Amino acid sequence: MPISRDEYDRMIAERIQAEEASMREERRFWIVTLVVCLLWCAFGAFVTALGFALVLDRETAQVLIDSGQWIAAGGVLLTVSYAGYLRHRRGLE
Repeated sequence: MPISRDEYDRMIAERIQAEEASMREERRFWIVTLVVCLLWCAFGAFVTALGFALVLDRETAQVLIDSGQWIAAGGVLLTVSYAGYLRHRRGLE
């Protein structure tokens, strides 16, 4: 039995609406991931800046500088890895 034109148009509208909702959800997911990555970078930069700004002995300053870089890089890596895991688990692929 053929589908009426009105029913077909309604199905198309529902499909477009579902696609737009899916795109909004995915965009929101990656924006949150980006913000968390930027927070890790800011915190790592803050720790690195402490190594430069504080009057400390050479070894302690070097530890702070290296720690800040590791915090930034590690935080971004873990955040993106976890986001990929969540994306896969939620079926957003």
